[in-house]
Amino acid sequence: MTRSAVAEKIDAAAAPAKKPGAFNRETVTYVRQFTDRLFAFRTTRDPSFRFENGQFVMIGLEVDGRPLLRAYSMASANYEDALEFYSIKVENGPLTSRLQHIEVGDEVLVGRKPTGTLVQSSLKPGKRLYLLSTGTGVAPFASVIKDPDVYDRYEKIILVHGCRQI
Repeated sequence: MTRSAVAEKIDAAAAPAKKPGAFNRETVTYVRQFTDRLFAFRTTRDPSFRFENGQFVMIGLEVDGRPLLRAYSMASANYEDALEFYSIKVENGPLTSRLQHIEVGDEVLVGRKPTGTLVQSSLKPGKRLYLLSTGTGVAPFASVIKDPDVYDRYEKIILVHGCRQI
C-alpha cells in the first residue's frame, strides 16, 4: 500500500462521513430542572460534529414538519461525548415553550455548523482571563473552562456569574 493510500485511510477513519442535511437528530439523554425558569439538558453527539470550546450552534425541534430553531451555546467541552445546553423557560417563546417540556428519549435538532468568536484563538493573551456572565450566558464559559489549554495561557481564570434569584 502506498503512503498516500495509508494517509487516506487514516483521514477517512478520523473524520466520520457527514450525513446529508443541515441538522443532526440527537436524542435527549438527561434533563435537569434547576428552578421553575431554568433547566439544562444533554443530548447524544454525532461523531462527525466538531466544535471549538465557546462556540454556539442552532438547536431546535421539528414543529409541523419544519425546524423551529434558536442559537444555543454548548456548555459541554469539545472532547465530551455528549452535548450539554442551558435554557430558560419563556412562557410564550416559540421554541422554549416547547423545549422546556423535553424528556429523556426525545429528539432535538442540532445544526451541523457551530460558530462564534468566544474561542481561544480570539482571546487576547494575558495574566488573567475574566469571564463575566448572567443567566444561561454562562454556557460558553462552562465550555471554555473545561479546556485544559486555557490554563496554559493564563495564570488565573476568574468566572463571575450573576443571577436574579437563587
